Amino acid sequence: MANFDDFFDAPKFDFDEERKSFIENLDMLKAMTVQEQTLYKKYKEVNDFYCHSVDKARQVKAKIWTPTDIRNKELTIEEIRALEPRIRVVSSTKNTDDMDWNMLRVFSHSMEFDRNPGRFLRFLVYDNVTGKYLGATSLGSDVIVISCRDKWIGWSRDIKIDGKKLANSAIGTCIMATQPFGYNFLGGKLVASLLTTNAVSDAWQDMYDNILVGLTTTSLYGSESMYNSIPFWKKVGSSTGKIGIKPDDALYARLHAWLKENFSDEYAKRFVKEDGSNGPVTGIKQQILTMLFRELGVSASKYKHGFERGVYYAPRYENTREFLRGEITEDALIPLKKLERDTDSVIDWWKPKAIKRYETLHQENRLKSDVLYYTKLIGISWDEAKQLYLTDVGR
Repeated sequence: MANFDDFFDAPKFDFDEERKSFIENLDMLKAMTVQEQTLYKKYKEVNDFYCHSVDKARQVKAKIWTPTDIRNKELTIEEIRALEPRIRVVSSTKNTDDMDWNMLRVFSHSMEFDRNPGRFLRFLVYDNVTGKYLGATSLGSDVIVISCRDKWIGWSRDIKIDGKKLANSAIGTCIMATQPFGYNFLGGKLVASLLTTNAVSDAWQDMYDNILVGLTTTSLYGSESMYNSIPFWKKVGSSTGKIGIKPDDALYARLHAWLKENFSDEYAKRFVKEDGSNGPVTGIKQQILTMLFRELGVSASKYKHGFERGVYYAPRYENTREFLRGEITEDALIPLKKLERDTDSVIDWWKPKAIKRYETLHQENRLKSDVLYYTKLIGISWDEAKQLYLTDVGR
């Protein structure tokens, strides 16, 4: 008698073929530049998971702020001066903000959307006058170990974990301006700066009941970054460690399912917290990859990239580091003078620089007028994708 799987002709897991696919996929990714690898991940994300979201994506694209006539210098400067940038939390997963954030994150950002386990808050950046979008951003649970950041703070593992001070810091998992606003008007610097304001820290405290005293983030490419010269962010070093290359999501999902089914005891042991409580385990994706490499008999050391990234920290108080080291209590925190007027402090710093940036690009005839949106990736070949978008990666 045929079993259930045979009746429905369920595909069998072919170990040799899957191992071969795993190696070939990693070899291909390893040979790419960081820009190619970034675009390839975006290409796969859009085609594998969002190819049926074109109508929603187009609806949100229509909500992106653009100047009336980018070539009209006087009018564009007037419109920048009239902007009232604001940031608001996406408070539900079942409203318009939720869909808009997701579409902006997927179709406006060069990086694939790969949410880590743990805390997660999303925000939209918009113009209070027109309601149009200027960017999207999110915060997550801060990374346990970043050597240069920990050295700058003076953090030990005991204070971070046992003293629970890591809960008072977050990491910017997405900091994105819409385009061409970001390129023409330093929109990325605006979005990054608005993350340091009270609207964000209040939302974090309301959700998690922890005061937020600082933020970590890393640059996409090397040490040159939009975070440089922002007064609310400080460069504390560069990441130097090598990170494992992650295979394509569809391949990873098949191998992950195989791992859970065939190594269930070890899988459960690895991904249950030491105290037996439920919840995300730190570094879960890397641990899964480590198991996959071992069980597939593939050398993990061959498939790592060492792309250098700048590491930045945004303290929200004059004595943030003292608090994170456990030397003072919350009532002794001193608000940062640079942010004494909160959002207005950010806007007053950003607007003159945005206008100067625009004037320079206008004079040099280097303005970009097109809205960067990755819907055109759907249904095209990888070679066509590179020709169409590679020069825009990271813009």
